[in-house]
Amino acid sequence: MSKIHLDGLSKSYVTADYTVHALRDAFLDIEEGQSIAIIGPSGSGKSTLINILGLVFKPDSGSVLIDGKRVDGMKDSPCCKFRNANFGYIVQDFALLDSDSVYSNIRIPLIYNKSIPRKEHRTRIKAAAESLGISDKLRRKASSLSGGERQRVAIARAIVCDQPIILADEPTGSLDAENRDKVMDILIGLCKEGGRTLVLVTHDMTVAKRCDRIIRMNDGYILSDDAA
Repeated sequence: MSKIHLDGLSKSYVTADYTVHALRDAFLDIEEGQSIAIIGPSGSGKSTLINILGLVFKPDSGSVLIDGKRVDGMKDSPCCKFRNANFGYIVQDFALLDSDSVYSNIRIPLIYNKSIPRKEHRTRIKAAAESLGISDKLRRKASSLSGGERQRVAIARAIVCDQPIILADEPTGSLDAENRDKVMDILIGLCKEGGRTLVLVTHDMTVAKRCDRIIRMNDGYILSDDAA
């Protein structure tokens, strides 16, 4: 059984003047522990696909199955609980709370994950920060960080709860080559050693080639699915 199964997903956005077909009849199977890169030009449907997979958007048609369970039609409260337990998110704009410390930003998903005891929070936060080279920044306000540091805080927040699936929208977009490679070492290591499943959107072929598979999209269609 696939870890993730996307069956005939379609999604459109309707305005007063036109309809955007963001996703058209998409099928995709992803196995546990695999790393998947989704590439394509801007507007090709990459972000829509990953947001439907992560239960942020609902599809117009089709279904999302995680571990064989259909999850795309869940009501808000159980959907929030399922997302928090199963997905670690790295979003493109970081979504940090600028007035809060790095420590507090990384802690956010732990607060909502009731299965992790509060006494474990500090240890988990320090371990995640150390793995990304930001352990010396934990007391600083997020507003004082560079773009690359903010990116690493967002990644630390995504891995601190040990969710089985990591969804990443341009996770290395603000990093130099050295830090890009370090971050990808961590993310790929989580797949190979920790059994996590990684789905990331990227424009960087150096990043895409680190993954097990490369999904190419254009105009809402999945055009190809190849080994990297």
